[in-house]
Amino acid sequence: MTRASQSSTDPGLLLVEDTPSIQMLYRTVLTKAGYTPICADSGAAALALFEEHRPGVVLLDLMLPDIDGLAVMSQMLQSAPETRVIVVTANGSVNKAVEATRKGAHDFLVKPLGDVRLVGAVASAFADCRASALRASGANAAIAEKVASVFVAQCDQMQALRTVMRAVAQSKAPVFIHGASGTGKRTAAEAIHALSPRAGRPFVTFKCASLNSTALEGALFGTGPLDQTEHRDSRDCAIRQAQGGTLLLQSPELLAPEHQARLLAVLNNASLTLSASEELPVDIRIICTSSRDPHDAMRAGQLSDELFYRLFVFPISMPSLRERSEDIPALVDLFLPEIARQEGKQFSTIAPDARAALQRQSWDGNLHELRNVLRQAVVLNDGPELTAAMLPLSQTVHKGTAATDTPAAQDVHSALIGMTLAQIEEFAIRAAIERHNGSIPRAAQELDIAPSTIYRKRDGWTDPSL
Repeated sequence: MTRASQSSTDPGLLLVEDTPSIQMLYRTVLTKAGYTPICADSGAAALALFEEHRPGVVLLDLMLPDIDGLAVMSQMLQSAPETRVIVVTANGSVNKAVEATRKGAHDFLVKPLGDVRLVGAVASAFADCRASALRASGANAAIAEKVASVFVAQCDQMQALRTVMRAVAQSKAPVFIHGASGTGKRTAAEAIHALSPRAGRPFVTFKCASLNSTALEGALFGTGPLDQTEHRDSRDCAIRQAQGGTLLLQSPELLAPEHQARLLAVLNNASLTLSASEELPVDIRIICTSSRDPHDAMRAGQLSDELFYRLFVFPISMPSLRERSEDIPALVDLFLPEIARQEGKQFSTIAPDARAALQRQSWDGNLHELRNVLRQAVVLNDGPELTAAMLPLSQTVHKGTAATDTPAAQDVHSALIGMTLAQIEEFAIRAAIERHNGSIPRAAQELDIAPSTIYRKRDGWTDPSL
C-alpha cells in the first residue's frame, strides 16, 4: 500500500464509526499511511469534535446509533460547506450513499473496505482540499491586484468609499452597488468579500439576465416547479455553491416577479426549498450590482418594494471616472505597464502632454474605455514613452469646459437673465429631458446626475408634469 502522508498544513481528519473493531482497523490503516485521525463513535460525538477541530476531511459511517448519518453530514456541511465528507455504507444501502453524494458528499465507500480504497479516498479528499486552497490563494492575489486597480484613491470621494467598504465588509447585511458601466462595481463586490470574515469561502457570481425563466430557476435555486424537484440535483445551483460565502447578483431588477418572490422567501427564511419534503438551511451574504439606480427600478415596477428594502441595506454608488479625474494619472501608471507586458511592448514613461490629454476626456466608458485607449496606443506604437499623439482620443472633453462666447451660448445667457438658481436648474433639466424624447435616464446621463435626482427635484416643481 502506498504511503500518502498527511501534510502538516492539511486540515484534520475525523473518523466516525460506531463499531469499535472497525474503527480500530480504519484508524490503524490510516495511521500507517501517515494520517492522524481523531475518532468518534456516535453522531453527537462527531458533531462536537467537528465544531472543536474543524477537520477538512470526514470519514463518516451513515449508520450511527443516535443520529442519522445524513443528518450529521448536513449539519457539518451547513457549518463548513468546504468540508470533504466521505460517507461509508453497507453493501445493501448503496442508495443512501448515492443520496448523500447528491446532498454534497465528496465520495462514498461501500463496506467491506480494502486498505487501498480507504487510503486512496482519503488521499484524494486531502488533495482536493489542497487544490482548493491554492485556487483560493491565487484568487485572493488576483482580487488584491484588481482592487488596487479600481481603488487608486487620490480624490476624497474614492478615499471615503474605500473606508466605507472596509466597514461594510465586516457586516453580514446585503450591499447594493450601483453605477455606470465600467466604474468597477464587480471589483468592489470582490473587495468587500475579500475584506470580510467570509474571505476564505466561495464567491459566486450570478447574472440575473443571462437565462430564460426555466433555466434560471434551476441555476439560481436548484429547482423547477416544486412538484418536479424530487429527483433534481441541486448541488450546482448558485445559492448552494455560495453556502458560507457571498452571492453576487448582477442586475437583480431583471429577475421575473416570481423569481424575486422566491429570492425574498429564501432571504427571509434563511432556507431554500429543494422539494416538497426538503429544506436546505442557507448561510450566504448577498451583494447586488446594477448599472441602474435601484430607486428607479423600484419606481418603474422592475424591482419589488419588498425585495428592494431587503437588498438595499448598504448602498454604494460608484463614481464615474470623470468625477475622479485626479485619479487618472495614477490609474494610467498602474494600467500601462500591465498592458505593455501583455502586448510584449516596452512603455516605461508617460509624456506630460499625454497625461493632460487623458485628464481632459469625458470617459463615458469609465475604466473600460481608459484601458481600451491605452491598449490601442500600445499595440499601434513603440515605446518607451507614451505621447499624446499616440492616443486614439475623441474631441469630447469634460462637461463644463466648452467655450461660452459663441452666439448660441450668448442666447442661452440672455434667456437665463432674471431667473433664480432653482429656475435655471429646472430649465436645464426640462431641456435635457426634451432633447431625449422624455427619457429621464438618458437626460440624467447627459447631466451627469442620477435619474433619482431628477425624480426628486421634479416633485418640488410647481408643474411637475414632463
